[in-house]
Amino acid sequence: MKKISFILFAGLAFFYSCSFDKPRAQGADNEIIIVCSNENKDEAMYILSNIFNDTLYTPQPELSFNQVWVTPNKFNEIKKNVNVVIISIGNDIDNPGTGLVKKLLSEDQFSSGIFGNNNLIFTRDVFARDQNMLIINGLNNDVINKTVIEKGPWVEKQFEALFVHRQSQYMLNSSSRQIELENNIKKNFNWSMKIPYGFTIISDSLSKDFFWIGREMPYRWLAVQWSEGLLFSDSSTASQYVKSLPLKYFRTIRYADYYFKIEPDLFNERGSWKVSGLWESIEEAQGGPFLSYLFYDENHDRTYFVHTMIFYPGKNKYLLLKQLDIIAKTFETF
Repeated sequence: MKKISFILFAGLAFFYSCSFDKPRAQGADNEIIIVCSNENKDEAMYILSNIFNDTLYTPQPELSFNQVWVTPNKFNEIKKNVNVVIISIGNDIDNPGTGLVKKLLSEDQFSSGIFGNNNLIFTRDVFARDQNMLIINGLNNDVINKTVIEKGPWVEKQFEALFVHRQSQYMLNSSSRQIELENNIKKNFNWSMKIPYGFTIISDSLSKDFFWIGREMPYRWLAVQWSEGLLFSDSSTASQYVKSLPLKYFRTIRYADYYFKIEPDLFNERGSWKVSGLWESIEEAQGGPFLSYLFYDENHDRTYFVHTMIFYPGKNKYLLLKQLDIIAKTFETF
């Protein structure tokens, strides 16, 4: 098996090569293949829980990435998948995970994990285009988790970024979008958003300053509401404002108090309030997750609220909500 060459940067590692001659990585964009020996699985699960810890409550908890575990002897079968994590704990080369990592890394790279703090080695496009590979290598759990605390959030962002990149290529290329509708929105509302095929207009009332599109089963809705002026000043007034909107515009739904969360965030480089939680119907036993953003556009003196929500009972919803979030973040004002 060939050794992988890395260039070290800020304690992590990147793989540089020409990837044009490689196949595009296969598998689901929201899936991570974890290569680990059975004897280290419990420790590995703990390590990964400190890296990939983004959870959506639907109300059942769903992780941002589905995890598929395979043993090291299956590596050649999955090495061209989108997201691959290989885990070695300890320096016993009779351990299949450790033996695989030792084959992939140079002696110096392997030793820097066992005897140093180079425990997370992140690479791109090793065996396929648009691929992430993370090698976790350390003497024990404690050593590895010290590095995870420092560098785990950065690693998670790389996996999120690749997800957005691949999903955007799939959903938002020019042949997959409703260009005429996008142009009409820009002309009528002075803002724009990329809208894939499959979504239809539910409401686009200029008098209400409200635009709403949706897609059937699994049900996905995306809405934009705007008002003149700055209508919030802090988390309390922002929370009051957004909680008043569902009944006003959707008429039969409200935000549930449990799991309701509001936190400062960036929305396309604008300061915003990110609002998430569960919506529920006031008429039927229906509900699901939502993710929204409230922000002020100084150039046009407008408060905008961009809202997404899902209804897909009994099924996984995180992927669908993340797809809506990608669409929402194509929002621009003019």
